[in-house]
Amino acid sequence: MDMKKFALSPVLAISAFGLFATASVFAQDVEIGTWAGFRKGAASFTFDDGAPSHVSDGGPLFDKYGYKATFNVVTSWNPDWNGFGNMAKNGHEIASHSVNHGQNMSGEEASSKQAIAGKIQQKYGIITVAYPNCNVPNKSAVLQNYIIGRICNGSWQSQPDMMGKDGPSDWAMASAIMTGSTGTNDFKGNMQKAVQQGGWIAFLTHGFEGKNNGSATYSPTPIGSIEDGLKWAQQNDKDIWVAPMGHVAMYIKERKAAKVEASGSGTITVKLTHSIKDNVSDYDYPLSLRVKSSLSKATVKQGSATLESKIDGGYIYFDAVPNGGDIVISGDGGGDQPPASSGSNQSSSSISNPTSSAPTSSQPGPALSSSSHRGFPNWGHSSSSSAGPANQSSSSQPSAFAVNGSSSSIGSPFAALESNKFDANPASAYVDASGFITVINAQGQNITVFNSLGHVVRTTKGIGCLQKVYSGAKGVYIVRIGNKAKTISIK
Repeated sequence: MDMKKFALSPVLAISAFGLFATASVFAQDVEIGTWAGFRKGAASFTFDDGAPSHVSDGGPLFDKYGYKATFNVVTSWNPDWNGFGNMAKNGHEIASHSVNHGQNMSGEEASSKQAIAGKIQQKYGIITVAYPNCNVPNKSAVLQNYIIGRICNGSWQSQPDMMGKDGPSDWAMASAIMTGSTGTNDFKGNMQKAVQQGGWIAFLTHGFEGKNNGSATYSPTPIGSIEDGLKWAQQNDKDIWVAPMGHVAMYIKERKAAKVEASGSGTITVKLTHSIKDNVSDYDYPLSLRVKSSLSKATVKQGSATLESKIDGGYIYFDAVPNGGDIVISGDGGGDQPPASSGSNQSSSSISNPTSSAPTSSQPGPALSSSSHRGFPNWGHSSSSSAGPANQSSSSQPSAFAVNGSSSSIGSPFAALESNKFDANPASAYVDASGFITVINAQGQNITVFNSLGHVVRTTKGIGCLQKVYSGAKGVYIVRIGNKAKTISIK
């Protein structure tokens, strides 16, 4: 598995961090996963033209499987702004496909971005563009406004159809294979190739067969073929990372530019930084890290945010945001020992789970049952101690919750809050394919997750573009972000 490795020798560690040479101090092996969750390959589903079927059929299909896609809209074609806005709040990427869909969108690079930004709230803005008719406009203008520009099949322009682990050779010319009647409907096979080759496959779809596609009539695709691909991806979620095109592009650019250092013994401090922030993006998408450690239990914090983590095979796994502050790993059960070499094989280890009995006032949250997860890279059955504060008094808990949007009495501190809406607060939450409650647009806000009994199961702070905040037993939860709350289900 390819990954970015940083193995600091004790001498280098002493030089870098000003440590004294003692037997209790040792350098840590710290690595950045090539793909999120240390998966083996990546896939992005992109949809052009802003068709009505993208809102009525496409978004709900991806939500069903916990995945998110990129929807490229033509701003002058009267897209369903409300529908696409709701999709953005639910984690999908809304991106540019020009103003007028002419033969070449030169001159519309900035104006199409601005038109969408005036309608759609996304923490990271409009960072992806797909070219009408596959014609590349002014590359300089593209890269001044977006982090990635998408063509069609790379083979149509003497490029590979599948991108490698470092993305396209030209970020203004990212490949995507056409689907439908003039392309492929083999989503599963192409994702399998991405896993086998360690690459990134992107799909280009217009409308769906038999659906209301508006102007997106070119090369219609059977929506059942897409669903078959999503089913396979969900079953193989430990191997294939399915994410919007802009998200994958951010991850690659950050991973390539990142500098990561780790030091310490009982308490480990990790510094994760890069210097690529520009006028297009803060590049604050979380990167997946693993640190060699002998700890058997650990809490991982970045600034004031508690991070989801997992201990497996002698490594602590977690996602952290570059330039988000020092990452501090503390715990017990290991003692000091030199790390294994960076080339050692990863092996499984038993994970200590909370008891499976129903939560009580001194037991904050449901049991984390391995049967409700798909395994690594799902870190829900973690030995992390970040499950939120215990011993919450009943007087501070909601007395009841709305389930699936139905009305119910909601006590303090949720009085006067709608349980399934965020209103003006752009933050939102959803459950991803790995079973994590994930929040978006929540940077700097307090986040609390309650189970159906009203017990706090997680408290943390919002950081970065998006953030995994909790994964536990199946059931209904309330996610409170700032002063707004939402009902959500882990199924």
